[in-house]
Amino acid sequence: MKKKIRMSLILLIALVASACSIHDTCEFFIAPDGSSSNKGNKSNPFSTLEDARDAISQLKKNNQLPKDTITVWLREGIYELGQTFLLQIDDSGFEDAPIVFTAYPGEKVILSGGKRIGTESAKPISQESALQIIEKEAIPRIREIDLAALGISDYGINRITGFRRPYVNAAMELFINGIPYHLSRYPNKEKILIKTGDVLKNGFINDREFYPGEIRFSKDKLAQWTNAGNIITCGNFSFAWATDQLRVKDFDAKTGVINFADSHMFPITDGNEWNQIYFFNLMEEIDDPGEYYIDHQKGKLYFYPFEELKSSDTIMVSMLEDALVTLKGACHIQFKNITFEAGRGIGIYMENTESNKIENCTIRNMGVVGVCIGMGSKPGNIYRHPDHADRIYPDEKLSERIGSLHELIYENTTFDREGGKNNGIISCKIENTGCGGISIGGGNRLTLEPADNYVYNCEFTDCGRRDYSYKAPVNIDGVGNKVQHCRFNPCPATAIYIHGNNHLIEYNVISEACNFMEDQGSIYIGRDPSEFGNVIRYNFFKNIGATGFSTGKFAIAVYFDDGACGSQLYGNVFYKAGTRTVMILGGSYNPVFNNIFVECPIAFYLENVLANKFKSKLEPGGIFEARLKQVNYNRPPYSTAYPALATYFQDHPEVPKHNDIQNNVFVNIGQLYDGKKEWGPILDNNFITREDPGFVDASKQNFALNENAGIYKKLPGFKAIPFSEIGLIKTK
Repeated sequence: MKKKIRMSLILLIALVASACSIHDTCEFFIAPDGSSSNKGNKSNPFSTLEDARDAISQLKKNNQLPKDTITVWLREGIYELGQTFLLQIDDSGFEDAPIVFTAYPGEKVILSGGKRIGTESAKPISQESALQIIEKEAIPRIREIDLAALGISDYGINRITGFRRPYVNAAMELFINGIPYHLSRYPNKEKILIKTGDVLKNGFINDREFYPGEIRFSKDKLAQWTNAGNIITCGNFSFAWATDQLRVKDFDAKTGVINFADSHMFPITDGNEWNQIYFFNLMEEIDDPGEYYIDHQKGKLYFYPFEELKSSDTIMVSMLEDALVTLKGACHIQFKNITFEAGRGIGIYMENTESNKIENCTIRNMGVVGVCIGMGSKPGNIYRHPDHADRIYPDEKLSERIGSLHELIYENTTFDREGGKNNGIISCKIENTGCGGISIGGGNRLTLEPADNYVYNCEFTDCGRRDYSYKAPVNIDGVGNKVQHCRFNPCPATAIYIHGNNHLIEYNVISEACNFMEDQGSIYIGRDPSEFGNVIRYNFFKNIGATGFSTGKFAIAVYFDDGACGSQLYGNVFYKAGTRTVMILGGSYNPVFNNIFVECPIAFYLENVLANKFKSKLEPGGIFEARLKQVNYNRPPYSTAYPALATYFQDHPEVPKHNDIQNNVFVNIGQLYDGKKEWGPILDNNFITREDPGFVDASKQNFALNENAGIYKKLPGFKAIPFSEIGLIKTK
């Protein structure tokens, strides 16, 4: 036996040596029809990523690493990952010799956390199952797959998500030809208003106990759901900024009363135009293309395809609970030109890593986020708003999950996610993710050591299929991270949610954010005066806040909420950007200068909330004192980096100040400000006009200024904004 093992080891070393020379660039090849016993070269490829990883590890052990890049070529095909591809510190490359996993030129490579099902397994719905379908005209189009008969038995758990709830994995999801389907719902597209008088029990909080609520609903509709179980409802039960999900415990079709199994953080309210909900996970309601339902007891999948299935179509169900790729301590690793898809959780996860790159990849159809840089925290088991004085969220790091991260950050603002540094997501598409797009952390809030992790030249589309309530396309925290040259396509709420210090948000296009939720900002930061040093510059905000509500009074482009301090906002262009474009609620030292505002109803909303409704935050022992003490605000490095913080409490923080609004251009705005001018202050060297100040072509939303634009004479201090450089950068 020992002789056989020794011979196998000798053979492996020989195979690896044949693929690499110590002086040459090293190449390995992987193919769907390869073999782990192959040499790993072009004509005899490996079959898995682990084969290549282990071969590179063997090179290291034998001191045979090349002096240049090691490239692992993946040949065309779909690679179904039965487990996470894990790279650890010993799998690292080097600064001048990274390890690159990439698709072979001209070939399409997919790393999937799902399982493919042949179209021949999709049968017309059985007569027995069809009896449950309400819309009889839909029955001929509905298809049924017997998952259990195919040996597929893990369907996951339909966990609820929503405002202040933890990030949770999706249950099994369905994708056909890369297009995500959604759990069947009622109504199909619209939502149902909770009318005045429909709330019978609003639910309430007593210390740490919650009491679920009760509402009245249509008796006729409930009578059609008498055999339904595991129904979930989603909507804005209280506030327009708090979308949530509640499981239905039971209902009475005779009285129309629905009892919820879960409590809402705020009392359920009715009558407001945003108190809209819908029900989902209902087999009875499969009646619209793109809907599906999984019977976990019978092991059957039912779905309504967008078009008649063809033998060439790809049916995929998500399976993998863990990240598709995890890097723990691994450095100088690159993934290029690959599609990552169909996992129930995170696409790519990094922890304590350095100088890794995800480049020119598509990350789509994930149950949680596309990329997570940094650890999360253990989910809280008490659903209550975080409280610095009475902490309820476990201060416990969680690897490969996000959990209750943002709730814990509320209670422990210096939480170190161990996100490493200099890691980048470059020229990627993040699409159809469940609970946000990218969660990027790193840096030390106590020492202000930056991480320099970055998101560069990426495009975000539909990054909140399951939950968009403060789970944005980009959630950024820590110190010194960057979001640059990205495009944010329409999203219902915030596009970039900021925690921490010294982040740089620049050259991005944010279009049609906050298009459903009210009282949201397309860029949002708030409720922590220690978060100084953030810079928001050279971005283009357009068509922000088409909420659909008749009031639409709180759709904001840049939102400095509840005493946020110390950010700079300059060189941006705002076009129809919110009903209140920039909102400063009680904070100070947020200068706003050298921006262009075009056709904005109210350019600024200024309010001294810390002097009235939120004055308790400034009281001894209050949340602001706790947060400032957590970072040692009156000692270096904070006192030297941000001198204004050292005397925060002595400088009447209840009065907004030093938000100097100057040197801006306002074109066809409705109103310059709402609030008191001195709460900026709004200075005199701004320019308001009804005329074109010299745009290249305003009709095509090209708001670059001509070199000889008259505004330079009328406002001599105004500097040209590099408008043509904003947005995505074309790559070869």
